[in-house]
Amino acid sequence: MKATRTILAVALLTLSMPGFANDAAQAGVQSAPVPANTQEWVRYLSDFTRNGDMLADPKKFIAALAAVSEPEFMIEAGKAMMDPNLYLQSTSSLMDPRAYGNFAKAMDPVVLASWSQALMDPQFIAAATTVMTDPNKMMRWMMAPVDPRALGMLLNTLNPNTYLKFAGAALDPRTLNMAAMPLNPNWYGGWLGNMANPQAYGPTVNNLFKAPAYGGQMGGYPAVYPQAFPTIPMIDPRLFGGPVPVAPR
Repeated sequence: MKATRTILAVALLTLSMPGFANDAAQAGVQSAPVPANTQEWVRYLSDFTRNGDMLADPKKFIAALAAVSEPEFMIEAGKAMMDPNLYLQSTSSLMDPRAYGNFAKAMDPVVLASWSQALMDPQFIAAATTVMTDPNKMMRWMMAPVDPRALGMLLNTLNPNTYLKFAGAALDPRTLNMAAMPLNPNWYGGWLGNMANPQAYGPTVNNLFKAPAYGGQMGGYPAVYPQAFPTIPMIDPRLFGGPVPVAPR
C-alpha cells in the first residue's frame, strides 16, 4: 500500500506544473479534494453530481486512474455492487439537477486547454505510464484471486440475504421518491435552471455573464445567487422554478 501511495505521489508531483496552477488560479476554480481511500473512490465515481471533476482536471484523472487500476478497488466496487444502496444513491445523483453542471463544465475552454496542454506534455504521459506499468501493481493483480476479500465477495453471491436486499429495495422510500420525482414540476424547473445557469458551464462562461453590460439583477426576485445574471429574463434560471441548487465550487 505504501508503494502505491509513493507511485501516486510521484505521478501527481510530475503533473503539478505552474501552467496548471496558473490556469486554475485565473479561472478561480476550487477543486474538490481527492478521495482518501478506496471506499471514498467508489462513492465518488458513482456520484453523478461530482464525478465529472476527474474529467475536468488532468491531475485528478491520474489519481482516479491510479485508484481504479488497483485490485483493491475492484474488490471494493464488487462488494458495493452487491448492496442496493449503491444503485439507489447513484440513480438519485443521476436524477439530481446538479448532474448537468457536473459534465457541462467539461465544455469550458479552460478545461479543454488544460487537457490539450497535458496531452502534449511528456510529464503527463510519463505519469500515466508510471501508474499503469508499476511492477508492484502487476504482482498485486496476480495475487488478487487468492485474496481473502475476493474469495469472500465470491462466496457472498451464494448468500440469499444478498438477493433479499434487492427484493426489498423496491419498497425503499428512496426508490418511491425517485419514481415520483418526474411528477414534480420543480424537478423540471431545476434541470432547466441549471441549463441556464452560467455557473454550470465553468468559470469562463460564468465570467462572460459578469460583463458590465449585463450587470443588473432582475427586480422582484431575492438575491439568491452570488453572481450577477443578465437582465434578459430568458436566461435567468429563477424563472424556471424555485431556488436551484448549484454544485459548490
